[in-house]
Amino acid sequence: MNTGFKIPTLLGLGVLLIGLLGGVFLVSRNELAVFQTKATKFVEPQKITVTNLSGNSATIYWQTNEPSPGFIKAGQSSSSLDLIFNDDRDTGTPKPYKLHFVTLINLSPNTTYYYKIFSGTNSYPNQPLSFKTSTDVPSSPNSPLIGQVVDENSQPVTEAFVNLSIPGSSDVTTITKVSGNFILPLTSLADLSSNPQAVLTVFSGEKSSKINLILPFAKNSLPQIILGQDLDLSAQESTPSPTSTVKYDLNNDRMVNALDAGIVFNNFGKKGKNILGDLNKDEIVDQKDVDILGKLPN
Repeated sequence: MNTGFKIPTLLGLGVLLIGLLGGVFLVSRNELAVFQTKATKFVEPQKITVTNLSGNSATIYWQTNEPSPGFIKAGQSSSSLDLIFNDDRDTGTPKPYKLHFVTLINLSPNTTYYYKIFSGTNSYPNQPLSFKTSTDVPSSPNSPLIGQVVDENSQPVTEAFVNLSIPGSSDVTTITKVSGNFILPLTSLADLSSNPQAVLTVFSGEKSSKINLILPFAKNSLPQIILGQDLDLSAQESTPSPTSTVKYDLNNDRMVNALDAGIVFNNFGKKGKNILGDLNKDEIVDQKDVDILGKLPN
């Protein structure tokens, strides 16, 4: 009777074990399929550009034909890319964008850096690209270009590159914020007292605008830019120095300049009494406050 009892038990255990292993295999395969489905695929970077070159920083921007997370690994050796830089808009895990804008900081002057772009699951290209930082020079006290980009329906363009080109100088570039606003610092350029002609190009990958102007620009902000439409501001009077007024000097340096504009943009959308950047005192920092900066007398 003991023999008759053991055989079914062993057979049962064997069947149970086989079923368990099969179930584990199926579950594992399903989990792998789910993981592969959720995994971000590689999206090839296009129109890779190095801009904003200085002695201690540089910016690299590129486009992808569909939204994809991206970041950069860089280093002073092509075989050791030990520095990681995220998109300027990312504060944690990289988010998917079609326009990518990464600033590399704390670099050494007059030094060659190698880099790869990590787009989705893969790096690009196979062999690292490179750029060389400039010789470290003091910053110039040039006022920035400030503006807003909207579409034909007056809606903010949240992803657009803004690039300034001046003959004989390196290009400087920025990217619009969620409100379509931008601040383009010009401190890396030489003194602009000679009033050079410049071209500001705004592009989103599908549409672009070209704005002709003479620097320094006469007002603290540009007219609203409608993406896809060009502007000729070269006939407007330029000004050799930043505006000086006490009322809108938010950082108490006796000047209204890029630092004050930066305070307005950093607080854009915030509400409350006496909030810094609320120039018209309506208890919200919005486009009306940006417009005030643009209308200040010179």
